[in-house]
Amino acid sequence: MLKKSIKFVAGAVSAAALAVAIAGPVQAQDKKVRITMQTAFNPSLSVIGEASKHFSDLVMAMSGGSIEIRFYEAGKLVPTFEMFDAVKGGTLDASYGWPGYIMGKIPAMTLFGAVPFGATTEEYLAWVLEGNGNKLFAEIYAKHGIHAMICGFIGPEAAGWFAKEIKTADDFKGLKVRYAGLGGEVLSKLGASVTVLPAGEIFPNLEKGVIDATEFSMPSIDKNLGFYKIAKNYYFPGWHQPASTAEFFMKKDKWDALSPAQKAIFEGACKANMAWEIARGIGEQAAALDFYRKEGVNIRRFPDEVMAVLKKTTDEVMAEQAAKDADFKRVWDDMQAYVAKAREWGKLGTP
Repeated sequence: MLKKSIKFVAGAVSAAALAVAIAGPVQAQDKKVRITMQTAFNPSLSVIGEASKHFSDLVMAMSGGSIEIRFYEAGKLVPTFEMFDAVKGGTLDASYGWPGYIMGKIPAMTLFGAVPFGATTEEYLAWVLEGNGNKLFAEIYAKHGIHAMICGFIGPEAAGWFAKEIKTADDFKGLKVRYAGLGGEVLSKLGASVTVLPAGEIFPNLEKGVIDATEFSMPSIDKNLGFYKIAKNYYFPGWHQPASTAEFFMKKDKWDALSPAQKAIFEGACKANMAWEIARGIGEQAAALDFYRKEGVNIRRFPDEVMAVLKKTTDEVMAEQAAKDADFKRVWDDMQAYVAKAREWGKLGTP
């Protein structure tokens, strides 16, 4: 599987390099633009934080000085969960973050962030770039005066850090847990008390006992946040986020003011960032797991019976969400149809 993933990433890197070449060079007549962008993930965070700065730096380098991004770390100008409103209202020009954070405002957006028991990284990426993923994503955001693109990808996350072992699905009842997106809806349906916190607020809440458990991301990313110092049961697989994305969006009038070459630079940089982040994510995880073992962390897998309950509850949540929101249903139906066909090819083609 690792060889297959590396081969896939190598091809993606080549494709992204071609996209970058097509995007530039910037035309001499393009006027310089300055864009204020805040990230949800600080550059000190392995993979996802590094990718936010990688993207910003790549855009500026490709533009030959035509684009200046004023990069702000998480929470510096506005709280992370308020970046959508800040861009929509003009306080920020642009944002780099995770689509699932605005599930409460636009339910369909969480499908572009991660889907429990959903597509693999390869399937998800194909749907975004070759299917209708990016098109639907842009259409829904356009209703709010925002131009948006999927701009990053990582593979499976961990299922999270728990103070106590999870032996049956009943152990989720009454659990105070930080979980985001649709995975949080699933645990809530199983009786957990679910809250969503930005990265910087998770550790102090775990330390004080405000929450009993948390998920955030991949092992190397979680390591940066120090959860292993408190909760010693680290669970897999990442049923709630088998693949995850990052998004870049700008206020539409700011985007419309860019030249065609400048727009192509952003689009090419997003594609290059996807490939870079996938490769970075694969490369970082083994060392992180070795570190945890030395720190006395119990690396565990959920029992099969627990996974079966999570899958059944996920199916119920997806049906409920689709019944409540037309855009959610439209995106979900399209994604399922594309992935089903892609998965058939994957099974036939994989030895």
